[in-house]
Amino acid sequence: SGIAALAGCSGSDSASNSYPSRNRPIDDYELEHARDETGGALFAQGDSLPSPPSDARAPQRRRGRRVLTGEAALSELTFADAPAARTLRSFCAATDFDAASVYLLAMPVGACREIRFRSVSVERDELANDDLHPHADFCQTYRPADVECSAAEVHTVGFAIRIPVAADQSTGAGRGMSGSCQTASRLPEVFNGSVTAPRGDNA
Repeated sequence: SGIAALAGCSGSDSASNSYPSRNRPIDDYELEHARDETGGALFAQGDSLPSPPSDARAPQRRRGRRVLTGEAALSELTFADAPAARTLRSFCAATDFDAASVYLLAMPVGACREIRFRSVSVERDELANDDLHPHADFCQTYRPADVECSAAEVHTVGFAIRIPVAADQSTGAGRGMSGSCQTASRLPEVFNGSVTAPRGDNA
């Protein structure tokens, strides 16, 4: 459950972001998103997955971040035997690495919250040397009120971002996370300090 596929910016709750001049925003990406409600690791480097954390809220064994620039990089990963992990792996395997790369991420999230993808960019300077350095931005918000959940539980979410950029390697990647998916323009006027009432209006 909780699996969704998006192409480009369609259907995303993203806001415009300003990037340093060395970063190039990518608009024509493809996105796969999956959620595992058991809270296990979705993928790992090597032949085995980490064992489940003894502390239900321990995040380190649910985290993962890899940039796949070829079939060899994908073959080095082990994916969990779970629907969410299989969805991510199938998306990665369907990539034409002669024309694209995949930024693959996994992270923990509270059962009553969701993480939304906002944007992705690449560093121009590194790309000039065939070294892909992607940066993805996300935000967190509460799930709909009709979703049954327990604040004590932790799930794992995964994102696979197909970037239409081919590279020989990747020696770095970045990620940003906002604690809210709201933008200033969406806040009610009473909460927007930049909005003032016209003269003569009563408070």
